[in-house]
Amino acid sequence: MGSGTTGHATRIQVYPAIHVASALKRELIDSIRAIARRNGMVVPKNDGSLVAANVEIDSLSVIEILCVLDEILPFEVGESVVRAGGYGSIQEAVDDVTASVEKEWINHHHGGVRT
Repeated sequence: MGSGTTGHATRIQVYPAIHVASALKRELIDSIRAIARRNGMVVPKNDGSLVAANVEIDSLSVIEILCVLDEILPFEVGESVVRAGGYGSIQEAVDDVTASVEKEWINHHHGGVRT
């Protein structure tokens, strides 16, 4: 066994940031479009433009979509990952929540120690 290993591989769990961000973005786009339709608001038709647009998103709206992460993460994400007061754009919400969820990921997998 010239490899110098003990035969037990340690698997480092990599945070799936792209999947988390994508799921959040998709759900927020759908949510904002639904709210806009109900309230007769006009929002950009292009998803990319909508993501970057200045739209107020309250924290409760973001909390409501966190369940989409249940399919991606091995733990439940609580409302503490959402900033109180809300966000000024979809991109701002996605960036903030994705970073907050990463901290939860680190705590879950590494006991709070970054690898």
